[in-house]
Amino acid sequence: MITHYKTYLFISIMAGILGGILSPLLFAEKNVLAEMRFPSVSTAEEFRLVDAQGRMRALLAFSADGEPYLALLDQHETRKVWLGLSKESGLAIRDIDGNTRLVLSLDGQGEPTLVFSDRQQNTRALSSVVQEATP
Repeated sequence: MITHYKTYLFISIMAGILGGILSPLLFAEKNVLAEMRFPSVSTAEEFRLVDAQGRMRALLAFSADGEPYLALLDQHETRKVWLGLSKESGLAIRDIDGNTRLVLSLDGQGEPTLVFSDRQQNTRALSSVVQEATP
């Protein structure tokens, strides 16, 4: 009977030592960020930036004409700023209702135009560069 107790005691001590040695190796917390590898190049047709509530706040995508643009959205997902390439590349700023109120654009020859609109989309001010004819 005493030999059985010695055997059980020996097995218990060995199991404790073995568990003490192996448990840190098996259950060690790993630094996940240190092991993450980020790609140096990402390829996509569209990138969406979302906030903590999952609402889209920025969009980098292609227009229906196939030209790239960047849109910035408010907390209600209303596009406030649009910057992109089009026939007349430019910057558009929208009001709280989503209506374009200010446009700064460049025509095909690189000449700038600035347009201010009211809430009803009526042009209120327009400024552009006009090439003067030389005599």
